Amino acid sequence: MEENRVEVSQEAQVYSVPWTIIDTWLGVVLLILINVGMLVALFLFQDEAKQFAQGAGILFGELIYLLPVLVILAAKRIGLSHLGFKKFDSLTMGLGCGLIVISYPIIIAHNMLLTFLGVNTQGEAVMKMFSELKSPVWLILAAVIVAPLVEEIFFRGFLFQGFRQRYGWIAALLLSSGIFAASHLDPVSFIPTFILGVVLGYVYHRSNSLWPSVILHFLNNGFAMGAMLVAMRFPELFPS
Repeated sequence: MEENRVEVSQEAQVYSVPWTIIDTWLGVVLLILINVGMLVALFLFQDEAKQFAQGAGILFGELIYLLPVLVILAAKRIGLSHLGFKKFDSLTMGLGCGLIVISYPIIIAHNMLLTFLGVNTQGEAVMKMFSELKSPVWLILAAVIVAPLVEEIFFRGFLFQGFRQRYGWIAALLLSSGIFAASHLDPVSFIPTFILGVVLGYVYHRSNSLWPSVILHFLNNGFAMGAMLVAMRFPELFPS
């Protein structure tokens, strides 16, 4: 037990960041408050929220996740460079791509099980959302461009680093990935999102750069969106 504490302490020195574990958990609390506030607003103003989400307003739902990080870093006068905006090597990207490919069979098996049980998958929910939109442009922009950057800043650059310096990288990986999955407010997608979070967190840990996880997140979301658009355009290729 004492040995484990020494290892975590040494790791904390190597991966030290200028915000504390209290700041990190405060970020989680702010995230929860934001999600609760958005759910309450959605419940109270359903028609307005639906109209808001038809256009550029859908970007607001993603950009607001920057708020906890910006508030905490500004209060402590910490620069954004500490989040991991630095160079990375190509081997990191290769590793990340390999892990993403390995994770897909697990995610596909998970979705097949849900379909067998008669539970709608996350993909089906997003396709339904697509069909209700006047134009999918803003949703695609939010999911493929904005979400990868904003979510990686919060969950990997801020949350994972904050947990890692106190609890060690494995505990930080599991904690940040669990919060990442839960924050999507969709129990059906928890396992696939958790797996994605683990892959992105591990790539961040290996590189200490935000860019590999941002790029992988972008590729993952882009591939998913592309597959859904094809399925909607050519439904005969995907018989139910």
